[in-house]
Amino acid sequence: MANNFYKKYFIIFLIVAVIVVFNNYLAANLLPNFFYKIIKTPGIFLTDNLLEFSKYISRFLKTKAVIKENSKLREENNILLGRLAELDSLRRENNFLRDELKVARRLDLPLLLAQIFNIQRGALSSTALINKGVKDGVEEKMPVITAGNILVGVVGQVLDDSAVVLLLDDPRVKISGRVLGSRTLVETSGGLHNNVGLNLVTNSDEIKENETIVSSGLDGLHEALLIAEVTKVESSANALFKKVSARQLFDPSLGSSLFVVLK
Repeated sequence: MANNFYKKYFIIFLIVAVIVVFNNYLAANLLPNFFYKIIKTPGIFLTDNLLEFSKYISRFLKTKAVIKENSKLREENNILLGRLAELDSLRRENNFLRDELKVARRLDLPLLLAQIFNIQRGALSSTALINKGVKDGVEEKMPVITAGNILVGVVGQVLDDSAVVLLLDDPRVKISGRVLGSRTLVETSGGLHNNVGLNLVTNSDEIKENETIVSSGLDGLHEALLIAEVTKVESSANALFKKVSARQLFDPSLGSSLFVVLK
């Protein structure tokens, strides 16, 4: 029994000794090289891919951070733009109210501040809708002006809380006017697209391009309201009247605030 025990361990020792001698002296470290070759390629593959994956994750996180920062900056920029728009609106409204005081003193008339909320220009008409109506004392044929004493048009229709203003280039609007600084009288006639025709200008009347047309007051409208600027003058020796075109001075792009002149 004891001999078998020692024999077993002797065989194991002998096998180990043979493997060591074979590996160190006969096979030139075959076993380590064998195991190294087995794990070398997968190790390199894993190392390279883990490094590339790490770089990808890093770029992804940086890109996500940049996108988040850009989104935040855009949001802050929009907030600033909104505040600037509010400040600009307040500045323009303050300037407009100062002009209102000047106009009121000059005309010595009660003025009602109103806002345009829609402009309608068609093939046959040119109108603006304002946010004041019967409840505010607005009546038909009341003149509507803007800062600088510029005539916008006349009230054509009145509802409870709103009114339709016929703009100067509406064909239904005719205003008695005169050339500023002279006695030459004209009658304006709406020609659409901001154009105003000047009628009843005889060949003997003095009128030139770039001259300003104002209301004469002969038709009951308030005098000296700015209407239009002459853009073209044509005359013929055989014609009794000159053909004169003008452009209305009212520019809705400058603001939506205006005044109704209460009678």
